[in-house]
Amino acid sequence: MKKISFLIGMVLLVACANPEIDLLKKSVSELNKQNIELKKDIAEVKSKLSETDRRLQTNIEDTKLNSEALITLKSDLKSLENRVHERLKSLDQSKSSKTDTNQPKVQVSADSNKVYIDDDIADKTTLYNLALELYKSGRYDESLSKFRSFVVRFPSDGLADNALYWMGEIYIQLGDFEKAYDSFKNVFENYPTENKVPDAMYKAAITLDKLNKRDEAVDLLKKVILNFQYSEVSKFAKDKLKEWGIANE
Repeated sequence: MKKISFLIGMVLLVACANPEIDLLKKSVSELNKQNIELKKDIAEVKSKLSETDRRLQTNIEDTKLNSEALITLKSDLKSLENRVHERLKSLDQSKSSKTDTNQPKVQVSADSNKVYIDDDIADKTTLYNLALELYKSGRYDESLSKFRSFVVRFPSDGLADNALYWMGEIYIQLGDFEKAYDSFKNVFENYPTENKVPDAMYKAAITLDKLNKRDEAVDLLKKVILNFQYSEVSKFAKDKLKEWGIANE
């Protein structure tokens, strides 16, 4: 009887334990799944960290390269600034060290209308470019002297009309509108086929107006519009007539 009771107790114990075992197995299975998901998440985080680290390293290298490039650029700019400074200094020293015998000389022949100018610069391109740079630097008297020398020495050169035009611009800056007009007029009368003619005619009209000769100025602007209708200066001429309240017939 005792044996039977013992066996019945064991059977009941095993029967009660089975649900707990199943529950335990289920918990273990869930933990395994969570472990697998966790490993995936860890792997993904590691991958993102690796990519972030790579990008960070790339940015650091780019920043370093940009810094080096900036340093190089600053060095180049400083070098260029020094060269420009030395060039200007050299020009000033050259100017101050010249004696009277080295300065451009003006000679008047028996025909008082002919003037010959000797300049120490032999190359015409150098002479013209120097004159233009002097103009851009606001050194008008020196620029005027060089342009005048160019026109007298190389009257047939393709840049002679340009030189005369810039002389006119210089005279405007100096407030001498009579000489400015003469320079511009020289361009379209003596170099009628050259490129500076439209601009010279327009500027001549402006100087005529400054000289209280608006009627002549208007006639000249109308000629610009008629002869150079497709040029930009033609538009300027039309705008100027409109500003003066004059219709372009």
